[in-house]
Amino acid sequence: MLPSTKTLLKYSAIGGVATVIMGVLARGKIENNVKTAPFYKEAMKTLRGHAAAVYLLGEPIKDGKIDVGNNKKNFIDGNAAQFVVPLRGAKQRGIAYIYASKEDNDEQWSLSRIELEVNDRPDQRLVIKKC
Repeated sequence: MLPSTKTLLKYSAIGGVATVIMGVLARGKIENNVKTAPFYKEAMKTLRGHAAAVYLLGEPIKDGKIDVGNNKKNFIDGNAAQFVVPLRGAKQRGIAYIYASKEDNDEQWSLSRIELEVNDRPDQRLVIKKC
């Protein structure tokens, strides 16, 4: 005997909700992996200690959610990685562009560049760190 349409709809709804929840959890896990990486922590520490960045954004500087679904802005490609991080300070908002790299046989990523773009100057970037 086949289940009723009503029963099938219930199962479909439960499956859909479960799929959405798993997607949200997966994105959160990926973002957490990036934010707990040593190169990310170093980038945020460097940015928060940079006098010009503090002057432009205002203290405290808080990092926002990384859109890990946007693989054009946030990606790891072989031995190079790039992450675009929204920032918020007391004065204004901005975006940190964080670049990292690693050697072929190395598992540790190292911070290679940090750039800051602020909302009132979207056509300019302040280089915070360049290796």
